[in-house]
Amino acid sequence: MRPQQLTFETIKESVRRQTTEKNRAYFGKDFIVVTNNNHLLSHMLLQTSPVTLQYTMLGFVSAGEAVFTVNLLENHLYPGHIVVLNRETIYQLEGCSDNFTFDILILSDELIGILFPEKEPELLDRLSESVVPLQAAEMDSALSLIDTLLKILHLPHSNESSAHDMIRAILRFADGIRQSVNEREAHTLSHEQEIFNSFLKLVNMNASKERSLSFYADHLCVTRNYLSIVISRFSGVTAKKWIERAVIMEAKALLKFSTLSMLEIAYKLNFPNDSFFNKYFKRIVGVTPMRYRKS
Repeated sequence: MRPQQLTFETIKESVRRQTTEKNRAYFGKDFIVVTNNNHLLSHMLLQTSPVTLQYTMLGFVSAGEAVFTVNLLENHLYPGHIVVLNRETIYQLEGCSDNFTFDILILSDELIGILFPEKEPELLDRLSESVVPLQAAEMDSALSLIDTLLKILHLPHSNESSAHDMIRAILRFADGIRQSVNEREAHTLSHEQEIFNSFLKLVNMNASKERSLSFYADHLCVTRNYLSIVISRFSGVTAKKWIERAVIMEAKALLKFSTLSMLEIAYKLNFPNDSFFNKYFKRIVGVTPMRYRKS
């Protein structure tokens, strides 16, 4: 049986098995903290297929490089970056250097609800930026917060609820930096980039149900032709290709990590039947959905 998604409990047990003495770690009921990870998760993260996450992960990169795709966009990670992978995100790690090292904070959906019962930081939005660049002093502060969190958790009479305020502070700290970066970039954001960013967000939210370019043009209050021209000129990829990429990424994740039948996947992705889905998938990927699932 294939797992439906990569759940919090799945990643928790996998990380626990891979952790060694060189890692300072804590495995709580609904959160995980592990430092000094060097390829700790490569056996699970280096997937040939996209993965749908059912938890939230913050990775604080201290060494090496990595490349991953999340919500259709390719991202490059370097030292001083925070990578944020939110629940319901479809991502795929393409590769990483041998010295790729990071600290991780993984949170269950239940804990997010406890920490932020009214309004979550925008950092935790599924369509928020996946990579937040930090200056050296900011990164030192972030790692110091992680270190303090572990110290609190390993005190003799500590309990997990006492660490919740520290976790909340770490998320607020990262979100504050994200907002500052966005404000600086907003001054130089071109009109075409604004359209492209809005288009991509709409695609990530709606591609499983809407594949018509007119749908996206109407929501952006532009003509179909104008949207097509802007997306192609700005990204070098047609709007149709971006929509197809989103559909195929979700299809691949469902094929590899769910037990849904071909017909159920076809209906979930708004195809009239499995025959239409089969032809669509084979045209883009080069193999049938069934062949892909078995590969």
